[in-house]
Amino acid sequence: MEIFSSIAPTRIDLAGGTLDIAPLFHILDNPCTVNLAVTLHAQVKIRIVDTEFYTVRSLDQQQEVTFNWSDVVDDEKLLWPRLLIQKLWDKDLPTFEMEIEAKSPSGAGLGGSSCLGIAIAGVLDRARQHYLNSDLLSELALVQLVQGCETKLIRVPTGCQDYWGGLRGGLNILEFPEDGLRIDTLRSELVEGLAEDLILCYSGKSRASGTNNWLIFKQAFDGDRRVLDGLNEIARVASDMASAVRRSDREAIFALSSEEWSIRKGLWPSIETTETRRLSEAAHLAGATLARVCGAGGGGVMAIFCRKDVREGVINSLIENGGQILSGQASAEGLQTYKG
Repeated sequence: MEIFSSIAPTRIDLAGGTLDIAPLFHILDNPCTVNLAVTLHAQVKIRIVDTEFYTVRSLDQQQEVTFNWSDVVDDEKLLWPRLLIQKLWDKDLPTFEMEIEAKSPSGAGLGGSSCLGIAIAGVLDRARQHYLNSDLLSELALVQLVQGCETKLIRVPTGCQDYWGGLRGGLNILEFPEDGLRIDTLRSELVEGLAEDLILCYSGKSRASGTNNWLIFKQAFDGDRRVLDGLNEIARVASDMASAVRRSDREAIFALSSEEWSIRKGLWPSIETTETRRLSEAAHLAGATLARVCGAGGGGVMAIFCRKDVREGVINSLIENGGQILSGQASAEGLQTYKG
């Protein structure tokens, strides 16, 4: 029985979330998005089977569906992996059992569904290469396929940063000039340093980031001056953040991410919940340098950075205030696929 596997990280956005939605970045001044991959991975395993049926099993959702090729997308159950199977597989290729697991909580603001899509597409592409002796998709083609399928699934515009974080890992700077996307991925000692400072904490309450992004998108294209001015302020800070990342200035990174978060809260106060506000205050009182909600739409996971000497106190304070500490840390590695 042949087995193919993949693993891909999720991401936290340090600055410039929302600006990565096309074509929003074309109406802004020098937009930029900076994110950091984290080890709350999506994992996928394919086992080739000698039957006419496919099975998809989600370990984190505790769901399973069995189908044949003719009804690959005929119902809503686990539709996300089935859409990608339809696009990347073929009825003449062997059938399989697919096991998927997303370590990121649903609606956490970490781009979990997008990185799961990258992991699924990556392993399907790897298996196709094995059976058809074909070339692997390029990075851009893989991202465009997964993004297109997810947009079709959720029916709102999606940004691209989640896919590139899952594909590349490390620290990603995404810039959006008129002639095409530019991505600079760093896997330097800075990533290791940020890993030592990072705490991921779940508030226990998720948010619908895609829907919130759609409202922002619509307000911008409706010409809402307040929203456009705010997005351009976020773009300015994110551009400064990119410079700070390139010169490995951790102090500036934290200060700029905090500034960007303040602008975002001013524009959309509902991005912060009672739970995340309480956790943020607790983290800062215990000595944290930065505490912000992950995700442009305000998910339920918070990225908190602090020095080693106050780390234990910050963690204890978060737990005392209802936070759930997650095991993820900064990840230098992106999508990995392998046979066996």
